[in-house]
Amino acid sequence: MYSVKTLEDYKIAVKIGDFLTGPYAFEQTWAPNEKALVKKAVTDSITGKNHRYWYVEDDGKIIAAIGVRENKYGSDGYEMDLDYIAVHKNYRRKGIANNLLKTMEKYVKTKGGRYIHILTCDIESYKPANIFYENNGYKKVAEIPDYYVKGEGRIDFYKNLQTF
Repeated sequence: MYSVKTLEDYKIAVKIGDFLTGPYAFEQTWAPNEKALVKKAVTDSITGKNHRYWYVEDDGKIIAAIGVRENKYGSDGYEMDLDYIAVHKNYRRKGIANNLLKTMEKYVKTKGGRYIHILTCDIESYKPANIFYENNGYKKVAEIPDYYVKGEGRIDFYKNLQTF
């Protein structure tokens, strides 16, 4: 079993950012500014109010991570927009993503969060992730074609935490 750790160290934040934007987390075309924004989101979470990251290591190597933050309105809604979830290709289907998601949801609930809004995309390599969200009680609430780059649309998932 892999343990979920809370990010508290800048050097580990950099490693998480490198993992999230490296070849083992996602198969996609990155939008022009996306990698820099993702890396900044991870390091910002260390000092950000109501912004947190968790990660999983194996032999000192980051193999999974998740982040979430309160929405920009400060209204007890939480979102995963610039904050991502990913599990290393070689470690998938071992329950790691479930542990990360449950850890994140528990954190949001302890902060009085009303909901979690997840932005994802509609390309084939994201299909398992989108099924994962639906299997964990998230509802698809929106789709925007060609949002990130041409041929890669956005899908929004939502979970109301006040009903669970």
